[in-house]
Amino acid sequence: MKAIPHDDMVKLLKLCSEWRHNPNLVMQFGNVEAEIEFFASLIKADGWLKGDHIDLGLYLIRKRQQQLEEVEISDWTTTDVFFMNHIHTCFADNKRKKEQVGWKIRTSLVNVVNGKVPACGLDWQNTYKCEIKVYDSMVSLIPDQSLKEELGPLSITIPNLLHTLDFYEEGVYANEGDCGMFVLKYIELLSAEISLATCTSQNMPFFRLKLAAEIARGDAYMP
Repeated sequence: MKAIPHDDMVKLLKLCSEWRHNPNLVMQFGNVEAEIEFFASLIKADGWLKGDHIDLGLYLIRKRQQQLEEVEISDWTTTDVFFMNHIHTCFADNKRKKEQVGWKIRTSLVNVVNGKVPACGLDWQNTYKCEIKVYDSMVSLIPDQSLKEELGPLSITIPNLLHTLDFYEEGVYANEGDCGMFVLKYIELLSAEISLATCTSQNMPFFRLKLAAEIARGDAYMP
């Protein structure tokens, strides 16, 4: 694994120092307003990653993908926690209807398919395969029935979403707290066709620190 650049580590430590002298300080990273707890829970061993951590990590991966013209594997994109929240809301709003045809689809979901959100997203029409991959850091942790129930709103809402847009016509686990970090690394490495050999529980503290440095820097390093 590549070392975190010295200057970026200094910048991260400076941020931590500023927070220590002013615990109420709020800083802006992308669309996230972060307080000291944001970085504290990220760097802390076994601390659960929150939606904002996941979303910022995915944003930096998408941003790096668009900035590197020499990268050939660019026909993919990711959603975010925001997307899944709206999937559940849309599903709840429409599930009482006897027929799925004519569902009322939220503009927020349409914007995701069109590549308008999240930031640095890609229009789904420009992806090579009409395929959605769902990553889980430890499949054996979630019972099949629970997984089926969780993905139910996704499997029903997305076809209705794409139908509304005439999309088809046009064209290794150790500690539970590391789940979010494992998911981020799996997405990053698999999408770049890089081995998952470094995705071990022993490396999670480094990956947490690295993500904190990337967020403070505003750009993701090469994996």
